[in-house]
Amino acid sequence: MGALTRSCPPELVDRVVNEAGRSEKRRRLLSARFTVYFVLAMCPFPQADYLEVLRLVKAGNSGLRAWNGVNKSSLSRARQRLGWTVMQELFRAVARPLGREDDLFHGLRVLALDGTLLAVPDSAVNNDAFGKSGSARSPMGYPQARVVAVAECSFHAVLDAVVGGFKESERIVSDALGTHVASGTLLLADRGLWGLAGWHRLREQGTHLLWRIERRKGRRVQDVLPDGSYLARIEANKHSKAAGTVKAPPAVVRVIEYRIGGQADIVRLITSLIDHEQYPAAELAALYARRWEIELVFDEIKTHQRGRPVLRSQTPDGVRQEIYAHLIVHHATRDLLNEAARLHQSTAERTSFTRALHVIRRSVPPRAAFPPPPANGTDASVSPRSAAVCHPAAGLVSAPARSALASPATAARPPENPQVTTDSR
Repeated sequence: MGALTRSCPPELVDRVVNEAGRSEKRRRLLSARFTVYFVLAMCPFPQADYLEVLRLVKAGNSGLRAWNGVNKSSLSRARQRLGWTVMQELFRAVARPLGREDDLFHGLRVLALDGTLLAVPDSAVNNDAFGKSGSARSPMGYPQARVVAVAECSFHAVLDAVVGGFKESERIVSDALGTHVASGTLLLADRGLWGLAGWHRLREQGTHLLWRIERRKGRRVQDVLPDGSYLARIEANKHSKAAGTVKAPPAVVRVIEYRIGGQADIVRLITSLIDHEQYPAAELAALYARRWEIELVFDEIKTHQRGRPVLRSQTPDGVRQEIYAHLIVHHATRDLLNEAARLHQSTAERTSFTRALHVIRRSVPPRAAFPPPPANGTDASVSPRSAAVCHPAAGLVSAPARSALASPATAARPPENPQVTTDSR
């Protein structure tokens, strides 16, 4: 599927499927490998039904045997056999930082942590698993899945995500995050995600933190620094209603206070970057504004990529599977934009996410080729990364840059014998 197989080659898919214990004991027409690519293909085409997505995938491989008996029910059963943990592990295997060295802040990769809500179909099992707004007697709207994610501020690449329910707070859901949040990173977060235990956990992983907190916290001043910031001691709430819980130890943080545009409200930040000479308060205050980049990431997924107000899966496992598939497709799109920006010697801000989605949608039908793995366990196909199956980034850069992306035999060549499948009904 062009750009998608560039990020998720068959070898990687087979390895993740085998590690998850989802490989077949007998040869199936709807193999686990094909089901993974089918679920990924659903994301760029949110308005298409199962059979239309199947036609798009089949259109690029005329060598596949006849798919007699394949219908919506068999595709649904294939998704159930696959499960959602395969897509989660595949996303974690694919997700990687895309920013360059010049995007770092004093040698630290800047990440943002935040959450969003996704509406899911109003089935009984989805309602029980995720919940919806309103009271128990008068619920309102669709059930909603809460997604808490860590994203790279420079290239909008989502590096890790956890799916929870509507009734769960973002702070509780975020405790399961850990991928790519380690030494050499600076994590930005809003006050709704503040927690002293989470602060210590992230600091033990080696990541630095820049968080906004409420004005009533961080008042125990220990030392005032020359740049106007100060060191303060934060302790666990002694009046917490959680009886029997172990209180987190206190932490010494650096507090930065400022106003925006002469407004009366004071913004209060706390950070683990204590050195005021290496990390001036004015630079940290300006850097915190980049936390809003993750809101643009959610907009790219929910508005442009998803293209519909409600996900299509009727079960909780299907919802989680679909969400991680959307994250994989988003990362593949961002990876494509990264390649285009590199070829064009441009920046991420000057590349169009919507145009990249159009390129990916065009690359699916003429480039799809997902036969089941051979019975002997070896894959006779050539990896898309080495065989240059598709060079979709060539559509996002100028003509001189395309020559560096594709060989003369494959550069900017239209698909041979394009197939258009129509339904007589």
